[in-house]
Amino acid sequence: MPKIITSKFLKTHGACDEQVALFADLYPDGTELVPGSLLRAAEQGLNVDWLAKFLSKLAECAYNEATAPAKRAYHEATASAQCAYDEARASARRVCDEATVLAECAYREARASAKRAYNEATASARRARDEAIAPAECAFDEAIALVLEQFLPELIAA
Repeated sequence: MPKIITSKFLKTHGACDEQVALFADLYPDGTELVPGSLLRAAEQGLNVDWLAKFLSKLAECAYNEATAPAKRAYHEATASAQCAYDEARASARRVCDEATVLAECAYREARASAKRAYNEATASARRARDEAIAPAECAFDEAIALVLEQFLPELIAA
């Protein structure tokens, strides 16, 4: 663990973009790990709990034991707000999904209508093209057949 924490260190170790940005604003040149620095960082809105992953197993156990009451109190204090937030997100997701389904249906209908209009608009041109090229196709097929007839013994042997 370095003595000076930098934005680069945070990014390298998986800190979220929001926390990295806040850290960079508060400590553009990084900050030294000294007594009081973590408390100051926490007071500024930085989440310092993730640093515990750098503790030894023995220290991590002691840390978890020492922070358990604070974590329980935090979860109890935030549970109802988290639940309300989750419900609001679920409701918003349902509204979004319903709107998306309606939009997709309208899109498919619009595409089908446009495809029908396209087919109707090009149908007479397609028929005219087919009629115009029919004699050329027949002449081409006949010419190919005459040439292939010359290779009939080889075709039969194949």
